[in-house]
Amino acid sequence: MNNLLQFVIRYSAFLLFLLLELVALILVVRYNENQKSIFANSSSILSGKLYELTEDVIHYNRLQVTVDSFATETAALKEKIFNLERSLQKVSPVEKPLDSCILETYQIIEARVISNTVNQRNNHFTIDRGLDDGVIAGMGVISPHGVAGIIDRVGDKYATAISILHSAARISASIKRNEYFGSLVWREIDPGHMILEDIPRQADILIGDSIVTSGYSFIFPKGIFIGTVEKFWTEGGSNYYTVDVRLHQDIARLDHVYVINFMDQELMEE
Repeated sequence: MNNLLQFVIRYSAFLLFLLLELVALILVVRYNENQKSIFANSSSILSGKLYELTEDVIHYNRLQVTVDSFATETAALKEKIFNLERSLQKVSPVEKPLDSCILETYQIIEARVISNTVNQRNNHFTIDRGLDDGVIAGMGVISPHGVAGIIDRVGDKYATAISILHSAARISASIKRNEYFGSLVWREIDPGHMILEDIPRQADILIGDSIVTSGYSFIFPKGIFIGTVEKFWTEGGSNYYTVDVRLHQDIARLDHVYVINFMDQELMEE
């Protein structure tokens, strides 16, 4: 209290000046129509801007909730699609209805990327899901635009994945148009491109061909879009093409991702 009194005493002249200025401003606005109109218009603009800013903040918060909701719904939809596609690969007997033959093999876990690297030799990203959510090492991770990586280390609440931009990452991928397949690797040159190796020279390749997951591993379902062929060549008389693939997913901009849990453990052990 003493400090407040000392402050008032020390700056009494200045405070009195501000008070008189405020009184004068009020009198001018109240008894002059032009100034009253200007003040009303200015205050309306100011309050409008404040309301707009407040609404933007509220809208942003609502938008984040909406995005999270869409991500959850998309995860459920992807799970149904992957399981249906896997079921259709099996020829079901005519006497059995299709719904009795659906193999519910894949479970999709929605997650968000909370850290990520793209400028190292061995890149990783971390997601906000872990053992408590059913995530274990070896599960594949995809984004809305393609393959993202493979789960490497898992804690109770978080998990770290090796990015496809990692020297140890090898993804079984194929040319969608003719299903010739090989290994997709990163040569640590450009985070926007990977190399598809071991495509035989008799394969019909065209610039712009779509590259998808082959389905020849249990990490990723068949047919997930990865990118497009930008160029291809043979090296030193090799019988195999080296294919430069432009990634559809910008790995540096990973946000919402989906962890793929292949639940048919008996099939994996065969």
